[in-house]
Amino acid sequence: MVRNLEATGVGLVPDHAVVVDAPDARAVEALAAVRRGAYAPARTLLAATREEAGWTLRHEVVTALAEIAVDDAAWLGAWLDESPEDPDALAVEAFRRIEEAWRVRTAARAKDVDEERFRAFHALLNDALPVIEAAVAASPGDPVPWSAALTHCIGAQAPRDVFEECLGQALACAPHHLPTHTHAVQYLAAKWYGSHEEMLGYAARAAADAPEGSPLRALEVVALTEVGLQAGRRHDGGAPGADRADAIIATAQAYSASRPPEDHAARLVRNHLVWALNGRARWTESLDVYRSIGRYATAYPWSYAGEPLAAFLEFREGARAGLAASVPRNGTVPAPTVPLPESAQAAHEIAYVPGAPQRVSQELLLCGATVRLAPAGRWTLMESAPSQETPGKRGRRATVLRLDGLAAVAETAFDSAGLTTLVARCEGADARVLTVVAKGGTAARHRWAGPGSVPSQETAQQHADVLVAAAGQGDAREIARLLRDPGDPSELLIRTLAALGLPPLPAGFGERAELLADARGVTVHRARSLWQGMKDFMSDETDPNPPLQLDGR
Repeated sequence: MVRNLEATGVGLVPDHAVVVDAPDARAVEALAAVRRGAYAPARTLLAATREEAGWTLRHEVVTALAEIAVDDAAWLGAWLDESPEDPDALAVEAFRRIEEAWRVRTAARAKDVDEERFRAFHALLNDALPVIEAAVAASPGDPVPWSAALTHCIGAQAPRDVFEECLGQALACAPHHLPTHTHAVQYLAAKWYGSHEEMLGYAARAAADAPEGSPLRALEVVALTEVGLQAGRRHDGGAPGADRADAIIATAQAYSASRPPEDHAARLVRNHLVWALNGRARWTESLDVYRSIGRYATAYPWSYAGEPLAAFLEFREGARAGLAASVPRNGTVPAPTVPLPESAQAAHEIAYVPGAPQRVSQELLLCGATVRLAPAGRWTLMESAPSQETPGKRGRRATVLRLDGLAAVAETAFDSAGLTTLVARCEGADARVLTVVAKGGTAARHRWAGPGSVPSQETAQQHADVLVAAAGQGDAREIARLLRDPGDPSELLIRTLAALGLPPLPAGFGERAELLADARGVTVHRARSLWQGMKDFMSDETDPNPPLQLDGR
């Protein structure tokens, strides 16, 4: 398994790049603004979605705003005070109240929720009903308030005729609105008020009626998730729908293959598809879907397995291990069969390690990584040096320790030495990252990626304090201001490094890899076997990598 594990990761985005329920690019600025207390951009965006009948984007923005408002509703209160009958503000308030109720109840099974929580849950749902009715009345022809009504039906144990009335109204507004149908699948699931057979039948009819290219064509794979949960993740012939499972999965695979990598519309289908493939140990197919998902996990279905992001990554790692273990001794890991997302391409990184290259190389001896080191004043610049590795022989320690970035190398190599390291990272054309690694873990990590990535003042100040302490100089207030700047990520990283008194990034950072190959005084620290590393570590030789004609010098 260890021999094959590295090859299973080809085309997968790194763990830190994965996000759950990332917003549509059109919503990023509006969501960032409400976190700062400004609701005008959200009001403008939601009005446009209503006028243009952009129901999918509208539902996504309304629910995202509602989640933000559960934690801080001051901006929403101000909006409603100014415009108490605004259909967009009412829709957000309706979902906010439902989300608030469900947070009180929690996602636990009914048998695990105490009576007091249930009373509070139902009281909050009762309070939400007039707001839902007001939102429906304020926006005729809009399926989004009816989606809130369907969610209310699930929690409030609404009778079947009430559910069907709400469903009929929602479908009259938009017959192929995906959230409407996913709510219906939930209501009809055996764990709520229907049966597996009824739920699967509904999903099949909705899929058959959906237009070509719609994610609804693969709705049955969402229902398959619910069947698996109720069957205890049993995937034998005894579970309802087992005779159609392969056909359902094939339909979802065909839909996924028709969409580009990291496609926003395909996210829900792909996440449920990979859930189904994992449950059937179809590892090769599963990893191809993970590659198509790229950065974009969804809370549903991963919340069924715990915290969504952690569950997504754990299941993805399990798929890699499953495939690696299944390859015959003399076999090879199958190559990806899907287009790879840009975010899966190797990122460019430079690490700033305090001390001379000789000291840094000494601490790297037991790590199993091959890196290039260059002196830069009181710092050593470090980069990965894949061109210096033997092809296909990266080393088992590097694979097992997951040394897939310089931050991971620093966590592994510099913990005992106390070398607090800063890692500058380029992620494509639109994002830059600055990470501080100390005491074997990440002490701070800031990502510049435009307006939607602006942190709170409190978070920025905390990260600024860590950065200044790591660099040994700089004004924390100025650094915090740079961390909250929504401007060009590349320029902001350069300005932040300068404000911290760090050496400038090598020319070409973000454009090409292995920038230090031409640096003055560069050496290559090559990965050793564990035994050789231990011998070198205990040797009297102070420089395990003397610069003797390395890289042509």
